[in-house]
Amino acid sequence: MSPPSERGIVITVFRGGCEVIHRDQVHELHLSGSHARASTALAVGDEVRFDPATGRVLEIEARRTRLERIRPRDRGRHQRRQPQVIAANMDQVAIVTALVEPPFVPGVVDRFLLAAAAGGLNALLIANKCDLMHGRELPEAVGSYAAVVPVLTVSALTGAGLDELRASLQGQQTVFAGHSGVGKSSLLNALEPELCLRTGELRERDRKGRHTTSQATWYKLASETVVVDTPGIRELATTAAHPGLLDQVYPDVASYARSCHFRDCEHVQEPGCAVRAAAEVGELSPYRLARFRKLARELAET
Repeated sequence: MSPPSERGIVITVFRGGCEVIHRDQVHELHLSGSHARASTALAVGDEVRFDPATGRVLEIEARRTRLERIRPRDRGRHQRRQPQVIAANMDQVAIVTALVEPPFVPGVVDRFLLAAAAGGLNALLIANKCDLMHGRELPEAVGSYAAVVPVLTVSALTGAGLDELRASLQGQQTVFAGHSGVGKSSLLNALEPELCLRTGELRERDRKGRHTTSQATWYKLASETVVVDTPGIRELATTAAHPGLLDQVYPDVASYARSCHFRDCEHVQEPGCAVRAAAEVGELSPYRLARFRKLARELAET
């Protein structure tokens, strides 16, 4: 006879176990057997069945969505890169970036957009630290993403844009992701001061962020809103994904690709390439095309 079980949501993961929330109570659980061997694959947001009497995980349920990455390969080594699930069963990923410090990095945004598309999540781009713009217009590199995903311009310091951000999160399960130092924890503190999340300053030597969140953590806010704060990611390698998902990251490239002579055109040197032709006459940003090619190569190598 199977032991009685309850269903919980993983809110933190540690070696050999996890914490889950069940009926607004937190339970510390232990993993044993095959689950213990797979503990590194357990992610915040996972739904599990557990025995409340013994505090043991009985079953890890199938994921509806996932935000996954693979760790970049160490230089000089050729070991297989292993995927890492950052968060499971979320509705959307909020890609947090800074407008000024640290600098905006389109490549990171594109990789997160690809990871969201591969994992079945919606996405939005949060451009934080707008107070440092001192009234200047939104950089074109940031504004261009409005054709791909919702772009919210906010400031955790002044509160600008927080009402719109709060509305975008309401009733959703959202994982906050981005580089170290862009202000993920600061934004969550601004939205919910009672969280009192640790925040940090940029390193003086390179103006990059320090890690202030050591592990992904699940939080429930008001109005059935759930957020997951994640450690800052300084490097993000792509996971294996269907090349067709690139159309969701680069819809501008995809729109011209429909007119290419070859259906499998890679937009490199094939004759009759409408994408290259558009870039040559300035209809398509050559920089966007270069980013597309780079990400396509990374996908081919995974």
